[in-house]
Order: sequence, then C-alpha cells, then structure tokens
Amino acid sequence: MVPFMITLVRTQGMHDNCKILLVTSGAVQLALLIVQCALYVYDFIIGNLTHDPESGFLFAQNGLFSMATYISLVLVLERTFAVWNAAEYETTEHHFVALFVLLSGSLGFAAFVIYMNYWLFLNFYMIFVFYAIEGVTFVISIVIIIYARQKLNNLPYDEDRLKAKYQVTEVLKFSVAILPSVILSVIMHTFSLIPTFLWQQGVIRYPLCCVFYFSVHSLSCIVTKFTLIFCHKGMRQRFQLLFIARLSTPTGARIKRDTEKEGIEYFDKMKATWDVIPKKGALKK
Repeated sequence: MVPFMITLVRTQGMHDNCKILLVTSGAVQLALLIVQCALYVYDFIIGNLTHDPESGFLFAQNGLFSMATYISLVLVLERTFAVWNAAEYETTEHHFVALFVLLSGSLGFAAFVIYMNYWLFLNFYMIFVFYAIEGVTFVISIVIIIYARQKLNNLPYDEDRLKAKYQVTEVLKFSVAILPSVILSVIMHTFSLIPTFLWQQGVIRYPLCCVFYFSVHSLSCIVTKFTLIFCHKGMRQRFQLLFIARLSTPTGARIKRDTEKEGIEYFDKMKATWDVIPKKGALKK
C-alpha cells in the first residue's frame, strides 16, 4: 500500500481532488491491513481464533472495510462531475468542503454498518448493501467511459477546448483503468464469503473460516490497488520509474528529471497545436 501511495502522489497530470480521494482510500485500506494483522496477533496472544467482538478489532475491521467501499463510490462520482464540467473543473484546485462532506459520510456509513451487524445482527442483508454499492460503482464507471468518449468528439472550438479536452481525457483514462479493480474487488469479496458459508454448514471450523476470510480481504486491498497502477498508464510509468528502474540503475547513472519544466513544455506544445486548428465556422467560408 505504501508504494501505491508514493506512486500516486508522484504521478503527474491527475487532478488534486482525485488524488486526495485515492490517497484517502489507500490510507483506509492500509489501516485495514494493520487492524487485521493486529487481530491475528491478538488471537495468537490469547490463544484462540474466535475473534471476540468485544476486543474492538472486528468493529474497526468492519468500519474500515465499509469506509473503503464508500470512498470508491465517492471517487467515481467525483470523476463524473469532472467530466460533466470539464473546462471549469480543470482550472479549480481543490473542493475541500465538498470532499470533507463526502468523506465524512464514509464515517457515518461505517457506523451504520457496525450497528446493523453487531446490534441488529443483520449481517446477511448488509452483504447485499455492499454488492449494491460496488454494482453502482461499476455501472457509473462504464457510463463515464461512454459519456467521456462522446464528449471528446463534441467539444466546442473555443478558448476552453484545451482545458476540457485534457480533463475529459484524464477522466477517460482513469475510468478505463479502475474497471478491472472494481471487478476484482467484487470477485474477491465473493470468494471471501465461501469460507463463511462452509463454516455455517459445518464443513470447516470457525478459526479456519476466519483465516481464509480475513486473508482474502487483506489480499484484496493490495491486489486492487496494484491493478489500478498496472492499468493506468501514468501511474504504471511512475511506479516503474520510482521502484523498478531505480533498483536496476546504478546510482551514478541516474538522471534527474525536471517534471515541472516538462509539464510546461508539454502544455505549450499542446496550446500551439490547438491554436493552428481552424474553427468550424472558418471551414465553411
């Protein structure tokens, strides 16, 4: 999770709001991994694998898992707004108030899930709630891809075209990259329910059920984030530059890049290209 967050922060060309949500999602999943490791240590110390809810670890595990699922939905909603109002969104830096409200909702959702699971004992019904959220996240991602492609083909030839094109292209690349992560998340969460079903049927014991259940959830946190890195061209290149190329290149042979200068030169070239494209009205004369 730490390499993912470093890669994300160092990746150029991604809107700050999207970065904030991704970093928050990574931090929540990192906390989830830590809690699950602490849960195993606690069980080892007390000499059993019963996962006593009174220890508080299960509350934290369920809460963090709920927050991660909720933030994934918030992330695709943010991307929807970004492509809907692309030109204006590209010029803004942060929407701290809106992000704070949305992220605060994740705490409320986590409290709701804990209450439903441990006070009302409606665990079975909450499974469908999580499937519904992941299903909506998946559908919205597909809708964003279709809408972004249509918008790229219908951008007006005005002074905001370059900004809008850049933002829509960014959203399109991200939406395509996140789809495999969402699919993997659903598959792995479904797989984690198998040991629970086998335990309820008396096929396996509860300690073994817990080992499989929490191991799959921990693996899901890592696999989904690195799938996003692999499928997103910018993050994949940054990850290779930060970790793979750095390890394989001698220290004296490394060349430092001025990413700020490269970014300025890139946008200057893009602007020069768009300035020479004739407008639609000019073509008819």
